[in-house]
Order: sequence, then structure tokens, then C-alpha cells
Amino acid sequence: MRLLIFDDHKLLGESLTRALLEYDQVVICDFVFEEDEFYNKLKNQTYDILLLDINLKDATPSNGFELLEQIRRDLPEIKVVILSSYDMPLYRQKALDLGAYNYINKSIEVKDLVKRLEEVNSGKTRKSKASPDQLTEREVEVLKEIVTGKVKKDIAEDLFISERTLYNHIQNIYDKLGVKNTIEAYNEAIKLGYIEPLM
Repeated sequence: MRLLIFDDHKLLGESLTRALLEYDQVVICDFVFEEDEFYNKLKNQTYDILLLDINLKDATPSNGFELLEQIRRDLPEIKVVILSSYDMPLYRQKALDLGAYNYINKSIEVKDLVKRLEEVNSGKTRKSKASPDQLTEREVEVLKEIVTGKVKKDIAEDLFISERTLYNHIQNIYDKLGVKNTIEAYNEAIKLGYIEPLM
């Protein structure tokens, strides 16, 4: 396998590169942590699999999802695997929906990672089932407003809806998340990936 790792954590990327090169299945394993170098590698070398982090704030203005979309569009022959410390169902589903072949947590053992990469290289993908209780776009919008602590009257005005409609949205959000109040909703929303975690 010919692998390229793009991660903004240099120590992790270099360590993983060395570990992967210990395996006979890995012919090439390059690591980059800057966007310019990333595109240069793609231009000058052919890879089977790209291991991509989601949070690349120290390397590029783009996030992993945006790069995933771009790679799938411009270089569809490269199989993209998301390697992230964020084990959130919504992140996983979004990555798979955008065309990632797999979504793997960084806590995985290297030997298990190699097995998963071999599966990907042979064309196998992992698809998550979408949750029937996912929040709608409007509910996510409402959720992001209510966790700020704004007065509900102001939120309703900002969203151009009645307070009654707002309360209905809030109740639906609580029901879907299985929570009873805004604080619980906030914590659950971070865990599921509806709200970006603090970085």
C-alpha cells in the first residue's frame, strides 16, 4: 500500500509513519503537516490511501471534510480514510456520506489500523446507518441559539419564528437527544457532533 498521512500534529504523524513502515504491506508512507506540501505530494507521487485528520486548524484554513470533498472530486482514485480523535456519530456519518472509505479513531492499535487499511485497499467500505432521530437543520440552528443563553423571545425574533414554534423545536430537540434541559442538550450535542467542540 502507498499511504499519505495529512495531520497537523507533527509528532503523531511522524510516529505513525515510522510504525506503519514496519509492516510489509506498506510500500510507501509519507507524512505532511502543511497544505502546500500536501498538494505537492499529490502532484508528484501516486497514493492508494490518504489518511486525513478532520481538525487541521494548524495546517490549513480548510477542515478535513472540505479536503475530503475536494479529493473525492479531483482525485477519485485515492481512497480517503478519516483518522480522527473525534469519535462522534455525526462526524462519522458525514465523512462516509462525503465519500470516505472509513472513519477510524486515533486510539486504534497500529496492527489493527493496517488491517483496516488493507480492507480499504481491497475496496471495502464501512457505512454507518443514519440515525432516525437526527436533528433537522432547523433544529440544529435552534440548538445553537439556545445554548448561548439568549432569551427565547430574542431567539424567536432572530429566527423569524413565533415563540410557540420555538418551544416546539426545543421540545423536539430534547426528545431526540434524550435530555431534559439546555445544559444536558449542550453536552449531548457536543458528544454527537452537532456543536463544534472547543479547541
